[in-house]
Amino acid sequence: MASSPQTSQTVNFFTSMTLLFGGSFGGTHLTAMVAPYSQWHGLVGFFMFPVAFVVGMRLWPWVDDLMERTHTLLTQTKLITNLIPSYSSRIIGSCSFVATSVITSCFAGLILTPPAMQIVIDPSYKTFIAAGAAYGAICWLLIQLGYLQQTRIYPKDS
Repeated sequence: MASSPQTSQTVNFFTSMTLLFGGSFGGTHLTAMVAPYSQWHGLVGFFMFPVAFVVGMRLWPWVDDLMERTHTLLTQTKLITNLIPSYSSRIIGSCSFVATSVITSCFAGLILTPPAMQIVIDPSYKTFIAAGAAYGAICWLLIQLGYLQQTRIYPKDS
């Protein structure tokens, strides 16, 4: 897998805004379809995917840093050699989007399941978990393609 091309800050900004606002729009409409008589579907749907995106953006550098430190420690203790490619930390760190999307969608499904159970036999959390996994996979794919990048606010310690 080749390294992804460097994109501009403008592309990163518009990709982030599309994921945030598109997530709000999609989550609101998804909850309105799955749990239409719930009193909370508008609020839960509006925040379901944007919360996953924001938490994923905060968790991504932390996981990358943890992977880098673990790799450095294992290399120094001679437990492993450089068998792990350099891009693997980006792949593993960006999987935090999939995890956070599934977790927030699970919580949204659990909040909306009791009102939805009055109408639908199948609990709505299964639909939300699938939607969360799809949203996380889209975020992960955009990272791998280079359209979404980390923004480091603080300089990295040497």
